[in-house]
Amino acid sequence: MYELFVLGQLMDQPMTGYQLRKALKFIVGEEQTVSYGVLYPLLDKLKQQQLIKQNATANATRSQKQAEITAAGRQQFHDLVLEPVTINKQTQLTFQIKCRFLHLLTGDEQQRVLKDFQQFSQFQLANLKETQRYLTDSPRMVTEDVIDADRLNTLQLMRAQVQDDWIAEQLAQLTKEE
Repeated sequence: MYELFVLGQLMDQPMTGYQLRKALKFIVGEEQTVSYGVLYPLLDKLKQQQLIKQNATANATRSQKQAEITAAGRQQFHDLVLEPVTINKQTQLTFQIKCRFLHLLTGDEQQRVLKDFQQFSQFQLANLKETQRYLTDSPRMVTEDVIDADRLNTLQLMRAQVQDDWIAEQLAQLTKEE
């Protein structure tokens, strides 16, 4: 997931590790940002795999390494962004990252990514609706726990529905542009 992010960011322009970390924070929020202890080893790995190259640049205070994507890195980005997403705890974040880079894809590729995201979103909605039914029908829970769980489930349902509506709008816009 972080590899996809780094390669996608570098598709537009070379960046330093600091700039990459800052860009990720804007996409995923402060609570899920990557530490430098994860980012710099990833950059080293990508460099060893010849997916990026790093050039030293000097500024007024110190030298920095600026990462730039290679042709192999561009191909790897393309492969990763079109790869189906496995449902796990990182699925939502992976789709957010993929949607950040839709502008780098053809219309057909954008549709492919968005339809995959839509399928996941509808899976989320179905699970949340099933949870809602369970909470309504479950006599084995303390009433206060049911009330709190139902409130939270309602919030999650609203978020998932807004996400699903957004995906449908994006797909409709792509169809209109064709």
